[in-house]
Amino acid sequence: MSQKINATDVTEEDALNAVFFERADKFIQQANEFCRPVAGQTQTSAKPHEIRGQVSAAMLFATARFNTWVAANNFTDGDEMRAAKEQVMSYILQQFQLMLEDNYDEYCEQFENYLRFRRNEEFHSNKDHDHSHNH
Repeated sequence: MSQKINATDVTEEDALNAVFFERADKFIQQANEFCRPVAGQTQTSAKPHEIRGQVSAAMLFATARFNTWVAANNFTDGDEMRAAKEQVMSYILQQFQLMLEDNYDEYCEQFENYLRFRRNEEFHSNKDHDHSHNH
């Protein structure tokens, strides 16, 4: 049985956290879409782990680019921004490290649940297919 939550029970912090995770989930969904094989790709195309690596690199670049833009909006000119570089870098790297550590630990704990799809993926990507049978 689910408990009904009244709007008055939701704090501003709860609402902000919900928006935060909704946004993060949308970025992850988009990344997952980029990881899906394109219909009609041949067996010589990039393997799933290669595609995930490419998507990961693109996300890291996009995150770096966006965070640099966000930081730039806090300064009046390039000299002021340059002077704050160490402080900005330290903050962003610290936040990323904390988030990465939390997620890494969670994946270690939930490894079998989170990566159960691999069995099916490995079967289909490593199997020599006889196209005369049905899947």
